[in-house]
Amino acid sequence: MSSNFLTASDNDALCARIQQLRPDSVRHWGKMTAGQMVVHCTDQLRVSRGEKAVNSTRLPGFIKPLVKWLVVSRLKAFKPGMRTLKELDAEAGMTLPTTFEADRDVLLGLLEREKYGPQGVEHPVFGHLTAQEFGEVTWKHLDHHLRQFGV
Repeated sequence: MSSNFLTASDNDALCARIQQLRPDSVRHWGKMTAGQMVVHCTDQLRVSRGEKAVNSTRLPGFIKPLVKWLVVSRLKAFKPGMRTLKELDAEAGMTLPTTFEADRDVLLGLLEREKYGPQGVEHPVFGHLTAQEFGEVTWKHLDHHLRQFGV
């Protein structure tokens, strides 16, 4: 079983890593600043919760299970340079950062496990994600970006 942000110990470890981030943390790849990365990760959770619309991609319903299987089930870790949705892109449609501390607090707030039920989420790219799948793919995404900034 993979790490899952909905598991108490994995969530605690992930939040501790997020707390180690600083506005001047140096990236090892990519173009985002640490502050932009925090907002990018927050937007990913907003998309998964249905709080931020995705209009940049229209996948037919029959394709979603294949995309879900490839990204959620088969992908062991996100790789540097992977493309993102326009709505999560710091140079396109991502929510604008405010202050690093405020944005980090919003991300940590969205990672509170009790905000998520056992039913999972309806994702615009992957279709229905069980709570297990959602917890694992979100952990992989956050881990990818925390590694990007060395935490």
